[in-house]
Amino acid sequence: MTRSPVTVTLDAPFKQVACALLVSDASAVPVLTEDGRPIGVITESDLLANLEYHGGIDPPPLLGGATARRRRRKAAAHTARELMSSPVDTIGVNAPISAAVCRLTRPGAPPLCVLDDEQRLAGLLTKRDLIAIYRRPDADIAANVRAAVTTDRSRPARTPADLTVQVENGVVSLAGQLTYRSQVQHAIMAASRVAGAVSVHSSLRYDIDDLLVTGF
Repeated sequence: MTRSPVTVTLDAPFKQVACALLVSDASAVPVLTEDGRPIGVITESDLLANLEYHGGIDPPPLLGGATARRRRRKAAAHTARELMSSPVDTIGVNAPISAAVCRLTRPGAPPLCVLDDEQRLAGLLTKRDLIAIYRRPDADIAANVRAAVTTDRSRPARTPADLTVQVENGVVSLAGQLTYRSQVQHAIMAASRVAGAVSVHSSLRYDIDDLLVTGF
């Protein structure tokens, strides 16, 4: 997430909001109350409504629906209070990244305001922040994959685990020999969940198909 993002107050004028967005590393600016709690968020699209409808002078298209009417109202906005979308989408600072991914990947999803234990703004999480995980070095991804890929210890292995991990341009390759088919599936699943892994290619083999259903 973007820590200590650029923010504005409810009464911030349009031009100040625009300047805040331009100096921000994020694609949105949270609007805060006096005690530091986010009450709304303003995106680049909210500001561009002013250009789209020439300050609210142009009428919305006849078939534009509620979305066009809402953007025309924002085109005439002079303050952050009039520009912002509210209520704001929030997530806890200790929430799992998977929860943020599910919410941010929805079409048209706004950025998430990350809140601390006192419900004050701790940061801003955007789609760009999620994309940034793909900048991770291959060596770091490989190290995380090795840590994540642990064989099933509930049963003794017939043969010692033999597993190698290689990562190139974010693509993980797993090779070797494991005892059980379930261990192979677990290894592939665990590797795919490592941050920055683009895909997982597996040539893992197994001795025993413990997932085979018999007796029918």
